[in-house]
This record gives sequence, structure tokens and C-alpha cells, in this order.
Amino acid sequence: MADNNFNELLIHTLKQIHVRLDRLEAKVDEKSDKADLKLIEQRLGNVESRLDRLEGEIGTFKWMLGIGLTALGVLIAVLKMF
Repeated sequence: MADNNFNELLIHTLKQIHVRLDRLEAKVDEKSDKADLKLIEQRLGNVESRLDRLEGEIGTFKWMLGIGLTALGVLIAVLKMF
């Protein structure tokens, strides 16, 4: 009879340990998810700054292309006069 009580106590203790390990695992997963989220936010910040810089460079290129085409048009108009 004492063995039966010991076995039940052992099973009960093991179940409690299992529940606590599950909770601990969930907390570790939550913390790792937060760390992953921070890493992703940093990467997105880098991508966003690169896109802003690229957008600015494209704007500059459009502006310079417009000036170049205007100058070329004026040059062609002047050359047609002769």
C-alpha cells in the first residue's frame, strides 16, 4: 500500500514539474519572439532608410534628366535655325 501512495505522489510531482516546464518554455518562446521582433524592426528600419535614400536619388536623377533634355531641346532648336 505504501508503494501505491509513493507512486501516486511521484506521478503527481512529475505532472507538476511538467506543467511548470511547459510554462517556462512558453516564457522562453515569448522572449525569443520579442527578440526576433526587435531584430526584424531593426532590419525594416534599415530597409526604410535605404528606400528613402533611393527615392531621393531617383528624384535627383529625374530633375537632372529633365534639365538635360531641356538643354538638348534648346540646342536642337538653335541648330535648326542655321
